[in-house]
Amino acid sequence: MGILRDLALILLALEAAVGSLVAVALLVAVHYGLYRSRWWRVLPRWLLVVRQYLLLGQRGVERISRRAAAPILAVASARAALTSMLRPRR
Repeated sequence: MGILRDLALILLALEAAVGSLVAVALLVAVHYGLYRSRWWRVLPRWLLVVRQYLLLGQRGVERISRRAAAPILAVASARAALTSMLRPRR
């Protein structure tokens, strides 16, 4: 069961890593867009569209990671509950 917990933690860490990469990509896109357009006060419309697609991708990765980790965490918690019920009391 230790392997299942490790796998669940890896999946949750993957979600955080992809989320960080999305945030970095968004910042790079904004800075590059502002540099190219020289439009410092208002963001161009195409940057808002790109941002929405990046957020949509981030939500998809979060949803997939949660669905992949949920059964593993459920099995680990059920095993822990069963072990605690079967353990003799002192």
